[in-house]
Amino acid sequence: MPTLALYNDYPFPVPINGQWTPWNPFIIVSTIIFVLFIFPLYFYFGKKARTNNKYKTLVPFFTDLFLIFTEIYKQILVTYHYNWEYHYFIFPFQLCAMPMYISFLIPFIKNDKIKDSFISFMAQYSMIGGLAVILYQQSVLTWEDYSLNVHTIIWHLILISIGVFSATYTNFGNFNYKEMVKKYTSGSIVFVIVVIIAEILNLLIVLNHGYNEYTDGGNLFYISMFMYNLNIPILKTILAKLGWYVGFIGYTFVLLLGGFVLSNVYYLISKVKVKHFKSLTLKKNNN
Repeated sequence: MPTLALYNDYPFPVPINGQWTPWNPFIIVSTIIFVLFIFPLYFYFGKKARTNNKYKTLVPFFTDLFLIFTEIYKQILVTYHYNWEYHYFIFPFQLCAMPMYISFLIPFIKNDKIKDSFISFMAQYSMIGGLAVILYQQSVLTWEDYSLNVHTIIWHLILISIGVFSATYTNFGNFNYKEMVKKYTSGSIVFVIVVIIAEILNLLIVLNHGYNEYTDGGNLFYISMFMYNLNIPILKTILAKLGWYVGFIGYTFVLLLGGFVLSNVYYLISKVKVKHFKSLTLKKNNN
């Protein structure tokens, strides 16, 4: 088993004790660029996708190409760092990696209900994953290489972009409340399915490769029953005191609740927008 002394250096190493701090200049500038230019662009793409199937399929697909190529870079770089010994903590099947798979599949799915369920998933859970990391950056700025920290921040800003596109395309909230709940439910079914798949993969990883620093207990979605190391606030304490079953159920419930809250936010925003539009129209007619 290799030791740290034998690991290969990263090409863009962060100095010892020089870990990136949240909201450093790069993160601030990147966020401003996305807020001013990228998010509005994806909002525009989402509106176009309502009437143009090319936007509906090609925008997620080409966005996904960027995610795939940067993820390949990350996988190769981290594996090289560990002397080509693969560590499963980088296996790309976390909540924030799901859009990479779903966006790739969307152009090839012929069933519109399934396709729209995937897009509803991204409108809710891609947005949650992106916002969670951008708002709580301490949990991800742990890489010893500058390029991997850059990759992490840009990746999660792109997740928010995909969330903006998906929520705009599905017109999330611009219906009666019952229709909004249907969209929430369809996206949440996809979420529950990928959570189950993640736990099955956790089990298979440990059964096939053992429980050690390489498998990290599997720990996909950070919910493995074999968790070698967990560093998620609150969930870490729950698991330590109440065990995996309670932690697994709590994790799933909290994210489902988060998706429901976000769906209601979309709904409220749409109602405010409609009310404002009607008010402007009424004023214009009175004049």
